[in-house]
Amino acid sequence: MHRFLSLLIITLLLSACVGGARMPPDNQIPKGNQGGIQKVGKPYKIGGVWYHPENNPYYDEVGNASWYGKQFHGRKTANGETYNMNALTAAHKTLPMPTYVKVTNLANGRSVILRVNDRGPFVAGRVIDVSRRGAQLLGFQQKGVTRVRVQAVDENGRVRRNPNKNRRQKAKMPPTNDTRGHFVQVGAFANLTNAVTRKRQLDSVGQNARIVEGKSGNRTLFRVRVGPFNNLTKAETILEKILALGFYDARLFKLK
Repeated sequence: MHRFLSLLIITLLLSACVGGARMPPDNQIPKGNQGGIQKVGKPYKIGGVWYHPENNPYYDEVGNASWYGKQFHGRKTANGETYNMNALTAAHKTLPMPTYVKVTNLANGRSVILRVNDRGPFVAGRVIDVSRRGAQLLGFQQKGVTRVRVQAVDENGRVRRNPNKNRRQKAKMPPTNDTRGHFVQVGAFANLTNAVTRKRQLDSVGQNARIVEGKSGNRTLFRVRVGPFNNLTKAETILEKILALGFYDARLFKLK
């Protein structure tokens, strides 16, 4: 009996030390209180890039997914929970914590529902970092990185339909005229969807991009640009930052 009471006291003391945080269950989506807090979060800066968390119930984005595992297992997540690489969780740069998302591997069509409780990944072009178990279910654990679609869902896994979707898409159509000055161009696309994807990638790493529609011979091109900048030195600085983020096709241009 004395031994049992000693073990009980030690257990209670350890629980107090971790602030009541509990390890999420294996193979499950954590729900309810996991010892963390619910928050959208304030703007923050990582590697010289600013990120602006926001509540976006209609979030829908295509990009690369990576996964994180053993080296973070048992550590605290950004909202104070305990990371379990075998639970169905994920890290995202700007979505509120927690947020439930549907992640679809575009390479094989597999989908899984995950709960965002951490921040990351802070790599250009990557939109989400999933747990090891998430990567296993999506079929890319061995590959490491895959192309995915990430959609915000409710706790039952239903995608929220945006009633203003058509109106918002129409508003995003690029203008036909451009502004004079120096700017950084990060791609020219014949397909508007590809240009929108690149713009979102740049926006996600703190570079406010825009799409400019123009002609090249008989073709219509949608150019993704950051700027313009009246100062050449400023434009060159932004170009260096964008190249460092992994957008190696970025180029500096000037319109007179």
